[in-house]
Amino acid sequence: MKYKNLRLAFLMEIFVGFTTIISIALMGPKGITALALIALRPVFMKREEIKNPAAYFQIFYKVLSNSLSIISIMLILIIISLQFIPAYQSKLPPVKDLLTLILPFFLLTHGVIGFINSSDIEKEKK
Repeated sequence: MKYKNLRLAFLMEIFVGFTTIISIALMGPKGITALALIALRPVFMKREEIKNPAAYFQIFYKVLSNSLSIISIMLILIIISLQFIPAYQSKLPPVKDLLTLILPFFLLTHGVIGFINSSDIEKEKK
């Protein structure tokens, strides 16, 4: 089963990811509770059967792997800046807060890449 309107599903991921990042910036690590908004997605969106599972999962894998690679590159850059550039150590949040930010950034990145690739998913639908 997949959502009928994938663009709206990816836009909701972008919105929830951005909202969670803002709430973490304002409230600290307790702001991660804003991720609960993603649980409302099945309530508002209809689902449908996947007509061509192989093509759909291939595109879904591409979106997921692109998102994970972007997050990995971001983490490597953050670790390098923390380790080797001492001037940035005081400007960045503590490491425990950085780990709290990974999940909303992944959700935001996954939403953006999925929204960009949603035209490919719609082509496979036809």
